[in-house]
Amino acid sequence: MLNNKNVVAALAGLAVLVAVVAFWMLRTGGTTAAVDLISLLPQALTRSTWEQPGEAPFTVAPVTLAGETHQAIFAPPHARIRWKIEVPRRGTLEVYYGVREDAWTAEGNGVQFRIGVSDGRTYEEYLKELVNPKGRDRDRRWLSATIDLAAYEGQLIELNFNTDPGPPKDAGDARNDFALWGQPRIIGH
Repeated sequence: MLNNKNVVAALAGLAVLVAVVAFWMLRTGGTTAAVDLISLLPQALTRSTWEQPGEAPFTVAPVTLAGETHQAIFAPPHARIRWKIEVPRRGTLEVYYGVREDAWTAEGNGVQFRIGVSDGRTYEEYLKELVNPKGRDRDRRWLSATIDLAAYEGQLIELNFNTDPGPPKDAGDARNDFALWGQPRIIGH
């Protein structure tokens, strides 16, 4: 009789475990997908007015800011990267952005980072931030953004990453605007 009770308890525990896993898979769709935008950079449309010798825009390399390292795209102003992406189920864009350490004490007034989405009918800007590590210690590191793309689930969208020189009143000052986009990816659930 003791063995039957143990078998029943084990089966009940297994049934609970199966129910929890089934509920989780139903709720999340069973998988988590990641779209690495750096790997899709060759297919993206890129534009830049950068004309500095020795450094090409849209190069990819690991970059360390304040001790934290991410694979990054060099995108000095005026630069735009446009990816056409189908947004996965419950998609979320995750990205780091910042200014290279060699610009922190050099002349210049920072970089304005912008991210927007076009669905073919409308354009919505989700990030617009001035990063000036010369004037603000909080900007001497990787900053991050998480943007909910669930409203575009299953749709083909255009994801736009833009960098512009400093504050709008000084938009012509691109000195040492060494802008970086770190590890951009879309996570779907």
